[in-house]
Amino acid sequence: MPQSRREQIVREVMARCQAAIAPVTVLRQPVTAIPREQAPALVVSIASDAPVKRSNDRVERELVLRIIGHARDPTDGYAVADDLLCRAHSALLLDATLGGLALNVAEMDADYQAEDADVEAIAIPAYYRITYRTFAHDLTQKG
Repeated sequence: MPQSRREQIVREVMARCQAAIAPVTVLRQPVTAIPREQAPALVVSIASDAPVKRSNDRVERELVLRIIGHARDPTDGYAVADDLLCRAHSALLLDATLGGLALNVAEMDADYQAEDADVEAIAIPAYYRITYRTFAHDLTQKG
């Protein structure tokens, strides 16, 4: 079964992040809170995916990923979460085409927040806009 370009890109991002932060785990869009024993962790979620420009039979699209460094560290959770994001950032922007899957990867913004549930829980999100192209009639093919 062929995968959409979006799915191929997300899987490539996951693989690059996992290689960059090993042995820390990379999770994809978990639907429940990250258990204490799973921290630190990096979470990759799709924030949006939208067509932005159409030229004949090709569509340029923008995929926005939210990548979050999670840490529970009584000494300095911000440093742990920040380190995860720094390593993931380097892995993503080393080749901004993700091996030819994308036209570009661009950093957007980040905000720092402490989780309300636990004084030691830190979550630092960063957003990346990934521009890619498909055919209008086929989401699996590079346009």
